[in-house]
Amino acid sequence: MSSTMNAQTIRKALGFAAATLLLAGCSKAEAPAAAVPAKSVPVIAAASSDTITRASLTGEVKAQVQQDLAFRTAGRVLEVLVETGDHVTAGQSLARLDAADQKASLSLANASVDAAQAQLTQAQRDFDRINALFAAGNATRAQFEQGQTALDSAKSSLAAAQSQQASANEVLTYVDLKANADGIILSRTIEPGQVVGGGQTVLTLAQDGPRDAVFNIYEAALTGVPHDVPVDLSLVADPSIKATGTVREIAPTVNTATGTVRVEVGFTDTGGTMPLGASVAASIALPPISGFALPWGALFRDKNGPAVWVVDPSAQTVSLKPIVVDRYLANKVIVASGLTAGDLVVTAGTQMLYPGQVVTSVEATP
Repeated sequence: MSSTMNAQTIRKALGFAAATLLLAGCSKAEAPAAAVPAKSVPVIAAASSDTITRASLTGEVKAQVQQDLAFRTAGRVLEVLVETGDHVTAGQSLARLDAADQKASLSLANASVDAAQAQLTQAQRDFDRINALFAAGNATRAQFEQGQTALDSAKSSLAAAQSQQASANEVLTYVDLKANADGIILSRTIEPGQVVGGGQTVLTLAQDGPRDAVFNIYEAALTGVPHDVPVDLSLVADPSIKATGTVREIAPTVNTATGTVRVEVGFTDTGGTMPLGASVAASIALPPISGFALPWGALFRDKNGPAVWVVDPSAQTVSLKPIVVDRYLANKVIVASGLTAGDLVVTAGTQMLYPGQVVTSVEATP
């Protein structure tokens, strides 16, 4: 009997425990789920405006007038009197050729002049004698005309010899290469003993005077920029050295090797403090860009392209809105279309959002 009572007691205890667990389970199932807290996000009200941008370029200081210098005759280089970087003045000798051949040609021309002069002297004496005899009736007209012809021929021979003499004298001056303006020697491609041809470039001279900052840029970089727009210039090695300029010339063709266009900016002041060949930085104001300016943090991308998260102010939920980006700038993007003025655009934390999510919007710091 005792065993029977113990079994009944255990069954009652197990039944009570099961009932307790069942009630506990029912209580949990019937309890309401905890509400998900709204996420706080920074927003900015979209507003269309004009954004001022500037183009930053790096180029080189060059003289507006730069010349390639060459000897006007061929020969062997006797001496080079300048080095790259030397400042020279107009008329200064820069290099010389061996003048042995030119001097020999001049000596021959001088001898020809002397011979022609002697022939003319003799022809003049003969003509004077024939002329006197003809006037006295002691010579025929044929003899007179023969004397006249000989005299004219001697004069022509002398004129030709003198012309050759002058040419030989001029060619002799070609062996001395002189600067035709004040300036700086930019390059030198000859050494003593080298044989050069007439017209072969041997030195490059940058004339003193106006200077340019020269840039090679992509064709679309300065689209719409007027030539008279001010350009701020500074020396790359020392930014404290500044100057201003204006666009003086834009090359009409694109360099096929680099895909760039040559732009020359003429210095309007203090350009003389920047040495030739120095690297120079330029900042140019570009035409204003119209659109919605948003910080980089607002930009999102879905499978269709760029988009932003927009807050519905009545429901306080977010949705994804596709956009078209006009320009990517250093710290912002300019949206061309896809937004409406007043749209509340989320500016940070966009990677943690999903459509329909409840948010609490706070005004973003500009």
